[in-house]
Amino acid sequence: MRVIDLGGHSGCKILLCEEDDNNNVFVRKISSNNDYNKRLIIQAEKQKDFSTTHKNTLIKAPAVLSNGYTEQGLFYFDMEYVQGITMAEYMKNIEVGKVRSICETIVKNIVAKPDNQTEADESIFQNKIHSLKDKLAVKNNLIIDCALDMLKNHSWARFVKTACHGDLTLENIIVKDGQLYVIDFLDSFYDSWIMDISTIMQDVQTMWSYRYQDEVEINTTLRLMVFRDILMETVKENAPDDYIEVYYALLLKL
Repeated sequence: MRVIDLGGHSGCKILLCEEDDNNNVFVRKISSNNDYNKRLIIQAEKQKDFSTTHKNTLIKAPAVLSNGYTEQGLFYFDMEYVQGITMAEYMKNIEVGKVRSICETIVKNIVAKPDNQTEADESIFQNKIHSLKDKLAVKNNLIIDCALDMLKNHSWARFVKTACHGDLTLENIIVKDGQLYVIDFLDSFYDSWIMDISTIMQDVQTMWSYRYQDEVEINTTLRLMVFRDILMETVKENAPDDYIEVYYALLLKL
């Protein structure tokens, strides 16, 4: 079997594999260590569930083909290989008129329907806020303290649990022939579609998916601003009661 190391930023090993006998090409994701096995199993299950429930929609996930353990006891799973470009790259040249359809595709396939939701657990958020405060490198910063107070006093009741990608950034969305694929699912401290949308917003606001580039062209920045505004406009249209919650989740992430 021929293997190409695709790298990756999660610590896991990502390999592009081609079988010698039938030229079948697939991607194998291998856990970084034994302690990470449980997390990767959860990620594989997330991807498998998303792939199954979204197989006939405009946003999909590569199919999970098989899984197992290496001789070293590391969990791995094999998935369909999707040869496209990341949304981060796609945004550099996309026609502005197409941004709305992209946003509508993302929102309508990520925002959970009422029958796919379970009750929120607010204690998880309060514990998260408390742990963030303990980890602050700079203490007694007026702006940060104000932000933490806003988060602490906020009611998180609307953050119902739903299916959740966990790391929905522009570099984890692949565009191929007009079809969107989401990759690199992640286990997160709380699963909710609101967290997914806020992750995209965090990416756009901080230029996270462009962090390894020396410079980002102004036209790309302008497209991202349009994308941000239309994304939130679309969220407001589809989930008006939860629109403001995206901003609280964004503040928590920042």
